[in-house]
Amino acid sequence: MPYELTAVGLGPGDPELITLKGFRALQAANFIFVPQSKGGEQSLALRIAQPHIDPTRQQVIALALPMTRNSQELIPAWQAAADTIWQTLDEAGQGEESNHPQKTYRAVYLLLGDPLLYGTFTYIWTEIAQRYPQISVQIVPGITSFAATAATVGMPLSATSDRVAILPASYETDTRTLHQLMAQFETVILMKAGPVLPQLLDVLSELNLIKSTIYAERVGMPEERVVTDLNQLPKEPAPYLSLLIVKRG
Repeated sequence: MPYELTAVGLGPGDPELITLKGFRALQAANFIFVPQSKGGEQSLALRIAQPHIDPTRQQVIALALPMTRNSQELIPAWQAAADTIWQTLDEAGQGEESNHPQKTYRAVYLLLGDPLLYGTFTYIWTEIAQRYPQISVQIVPGITSFAATAATVGMPLSATSDRVAILPASYETDTRTLHQLMAQFETVILMKAGPVLPQLLDVLSELNLIKSTIYAERVGMPEERVVTDLNQLPKEPAPYLSLLIVKRG
């Protein structure tokens, strides 16, 4: 019984930034898996894709994924997600095997941005590959939040020989590291900057880079906020889905 899972990058939040390939994969799916924090908040991926889902023929299944670095919590969650995906597909296939032995059961895993850039899907994919090789996995790339931010403000991310660094913000909060990065790269993109925004603002101020930086949060969503003058930002934690684009010079 053929089983297919497609990880679809929905882009940063604007439903119009879903690719045609991602849209077609979503439309063809029997099952739609979406990540959901253990706090029970609505899945942002589901909110983006909701207008394109037909509840009469497609089942939406939320996968609980904790927002933590604790591997003792994360690894069981990734394994449980892989188990749920397999059990859902296998039960559907076993239920109709005698009537439709060649039917392909298709599922999508929806996520913000791109599936292979700082996303949890890579870990779930590893679990599926190791434990459920019967599932064929495809990837549909998505537009990144930093690409959408650059387009919004009209900022070229690179030109000619410029070099660009993309990093997780929580690991880059000291002055020395950021100074070294700016010496090596013309553009530095700091992802998921919200929780450590106060520390980053202090470092950027020390390096005299406040005026060379763009801040954005929840890009493409109704509550989007883009700030070009970082002196207006309060030094307090911001939403997890936020970023900084720092341009040298």
